[in-house]
Amino acid sequence: MKKLILFTIAAIMAMSCFTAVYASTDDGAEDTAFEPTVFEVPTVPVTILKPTEAATEPATEPATEAPTESATEPGDELSAPSSEPYKEEPVYNEHHNRICGKKQKDGSIKFIPTKGNAFATGNDLCFLLSGNKKRTIVLPKKKISIQRVLMPGNNKTLIATGATIYQTDKNKTLVVSPVDPKTKKQTPVKNLKIIGGKWRIKGYATRKTATSTFRFLHSSNITLKKCDIQTNYKSHAVELIACKKVTVDGCKLIAVGKTKSDSLEEALQIDIATTDTTDNILAKYLKGQTCGNITVKNCVIKGSRGVCANRTDKWLKKHHKNIKLIGNTITGVTSEAVALHNTAGITVKNNKIYSKGSRINTTYSIGVNIASFGKTSAISKKSVTVTGNTIKGGRQAIQVVTYKNTTSGVYGSHKFGKVTIKNNKLYCKKGKGNCILTKNCKSVKKSGNKLYKW
Repeated sequence: MKKLILFTIAAIMAMSCFTAVYASTDDGAEDTAFEPTVFEVPTVPVTILKPTEAATEPATEPATEAPTESATEPGDELSAPSSEPYKEEPVYNEHHNRICGKKQKDGSIKFIPTKGNAFATGNDLCFLLSGNKKRTIVLPKKKISIQRVLMPGNNKTLIATGATIYQTDKNKTLVVSPVDPKTKKQTPVKNLKIIGGKWRIKGYATRKTATSTFRFLHSSNITLKKCDIQTNYKSHAVELIACKKVTVDGCKLIAVGKTKSDSLEEALQIDIATTDTTDNILAKYLKGQTCGNITVKNCVIKGSRGVCANRTDKWLKKHHKNIKLIGNTITGVTSEAVALHNTAGITVKNNKIYSKGSRINTTYSIGVNIASFGKTSAISKKSVTVTGNTIKGGRQAIQVVTYKNTTSGVYGSHKFGKVTIKNNKLYCKKGKGNCILTKNCKSVKKSGNKLYKW
């Protein structure tokens, strides 16, 4: 009986301890004194999530790496090539709110003519050429009709390769340095390049009035390259009035139409600024200024005269400076092919020069006529070099002389400096003994010349 009572008491105490343990677990209290027996059972592998990991679906995109510090300087990324094509930006004529071009990736502007409207096209091109901002304008390779005179500002490059620029108004010219029509004040052009293009004026061959297709006054740093510029025999293809640092390279300056036997106008005129030689400009801007550092090379030039550096009676002491003619073909149809008057510093090298005038007893038939008028010391300080040319003339092939004035024909007492005439082929209609005439030169060196009757 005692054994039964003791067993009952032990069973009751065991049940009380079991109930107490589970009651404490339900309340969330931690009981470190009691460790239940763990029975080993078969297990299945599982992935244990760390406290920082989210139990979500894997991302559909790969994780992005944290940015690292760039090894390039700020702005370097601008020079990296872009895989996206360049989008041309429209350029507007602000005066007419009209698209006149598109800006290219290299910063140049591709000109867009207004179809069927020569006046609007001329306006737009004038707008792009205006002002002093550096700008390059590229013309489309087709005929571009304009009804405006182009007056370029400073720092402009006009690329006209493959284009024909056609002036539809037969009473207008094509390119001039700007002149205010009211005040007559001229604005010199600086840093201008015109490259390529055929430059034409409507009815030019039969035009009765004289003009210049291109005319620049008091301008500097001008380059005309591979331009095909027409004129007529009463006019000039290019006129440079008191200009400095001009290069005419690889151009065609050609007179068209008919000429009179006594016509004197040159295709390329290198002019002095006077009221006698320049129209539409107030006299206060014309004080005998001359040209300097003019280079003409690799050109084909044809006019009544080919090339002439001018002088006038009022300014006989004024001289042009440093004129170079190199590698050209120059033809004077009725007068001298080349006439360089009052010029200090002359180079005529490797040209083909032909004077076809019929007045063979006059200076107008000379192939290369180099002459100074009026007493001056400027020419004696500079040299004259004529080398490696083929020259054909009437009275002479080459003349280098000074005159007392412009009308008497009397030789002057002032002298040219060092004169070199070397390795030329010279032809003269008056006989080979008349191929060369020099007068009043400090020194003359003639060698290697071949002389012929033409």
